[in-house]
Amino acid sequence: MKSALIIFVRNPVLGKVKSRLAATVGEQRALDIYKQLLSHTHTVSKKIDADKFNFYEDFLNEEDLWENSIYEKFLQQGSDLGQ
Repeated sequence: MKSALIIFVRNPVLGKVKSRLAATVGEQRALDIYKQLLSHTHTVSKKIDADKFNFYEDFLNEEDLWENSIYEKFLQQGSDLGQ
């Protein structure tokens, strides 16, 4: 049986990530924290033996930290993760 890992990614844009955290630490610090979390997820997921699929919230970024040779990239569809 083949395994798959699906990662839902919010594009790291100031004011668009970690909004509850940003309310206390500010938007720039929240963005910095989110980028650290993305980096950690990347490091951990890269080692997993599975097909890897990233679903982006707003736009595809072919030049980000997720290697195109390892992660297949898609744009999320629908109005929320449930769809």
